[in-house]
Amino acid sequence: MTTYTVTAADHTYDLQLDTCGLRCPIPIMQTKLEISKLTNGEKLLVVATDPSYNLDCRVFLKQTGHLLLESWREGDRFYYLLQNNWRPCD
Repeated sequence: MTTYTVTAADHTYDLQLDTCGLRCPIPIMQTKLEISKLTNGEKLLVVATDPSYNLDCRVFLKQTGHLLLESWREGDRFYYLLQNNWRPCD
């Protein structure tokens, strides 16, 4: 059986947000602010230590339509690779 470890170095992204040490709701509020700086298709890498960010992030993505491309854990840090999926109103 082969084990593959995913790391931030394995990915390309346009902006990184480090929320380590911050607790809910600050990480998701910062995510909302930072992803709004990106254009459609650009990627944001969020690094978090708050385990509750996982649920917050998934709810945020469902509400906004942005995409979760991948998530993984390295030690006590959680990584979320998000893609801005902004669509203008018709």
